[in-house]
Amino acid sequence: MLSPRFAIAYLTQSRPVILMQTFPVVQTIEQRYHLSWLRSVPALLETGKTQSALGQLYCQLGEWDRAAGAYLRSLNAFSHAEDAVSLGHTLTHLSVVFAQRQQYRWAYDYAAQAVQHLHNTADDAGYAAALHTLGMGLYYRRRYRLALRTLEKALALRHELGDELGEAITLGCMGRVYAVRGEHWCALSCYEAALDGYRQHQHQLEGNSYEIMIRRRIARLASGAGHTDLAIAHFEAALMLCQKCDRALAAEILTDLASLHEGLRQNEIALRYHQQARQLQQSAKPKASENDAPTPISLQPTEEGYY
Repeated sequence: MLSPRFAIAYLTQSRPVILMQTFPVVQTIEQRYHLSWLRSVPALLETGKTQSALGQLYCQLGEWDRAAGAYLRSLNAFSHAEDAVSLGHTLTHLSVVFAQRQQYRWAYDYAAQAVQHLHNTADDAGYAAALHTLGMGLYYRRRYRLALRTLEKALALRHELGDELGEAITLGCMGRVYAVRGEHWCALSCYEAALDGYRQHQHQLEGNSYEIMIRRRIARLASGAGHTDLAIAHFEAALMLCQKCDRALAAEILTDLASLHEGLRQNEIALRYHQQARQLQQSAKPKASENDAPTPISLQPTEEGYY
């Protein structure tokens, strides 16, 4: 599989080759906008697709500023081409990116625009994704009741479309809303349904990050409600999933388990977990070397990254 870095280099350097042969001053994709003949609809659509591909790759790398720039350029191209469906998809992507940047006002505004653009189109899957991101935008703006209603609409539409993985992801987000409202049993029900749905279709997503995230949320919620056995079971399951691939995350879960056992006054078990966490933290620290290239930060996606 090609790395995101290689794909970005290809898109930004190889695609404009023909243009550079004709117009040597053109060096990057962004400078295509200055050529008036590229304002034609086919060229705008090609530019929009290329920039969207760049945005997706930057998202995979966790480079949210560059992802936002690419999607904004894509938005400009699709807007001039008057492609409502592609415009709606790009607005949805922008909402997710700005949520990751913790700019929740912009995330909400882009999601609302995406819903407007996709509402009267034949793209029901895109409309469901836009509703999902709008629900999360409302969640971040603390409009929890409206967030639940919006997420319920997305859930119903995804159920109608037979998108079981989409249903699971939306249920996970509904669990977050119920949790912050203090409705812990509803939150647990949503999380468990999300986990069941995800495990049936986990081959569609890369890695185990989503399952780890949901299990940790179930564990923390169960711990707060006094269901320590359930909390320990989910923490341990999450630990088994990540200890071989992400030592830093495994150390966090070991610390959670240690704190849980401290609350139960099981100090020997807690001490053992603390020791294991420290060992993993030390082994997870990269060794400095002048010959080593910097390693990208591993990204643990949240529901905002799934839509």
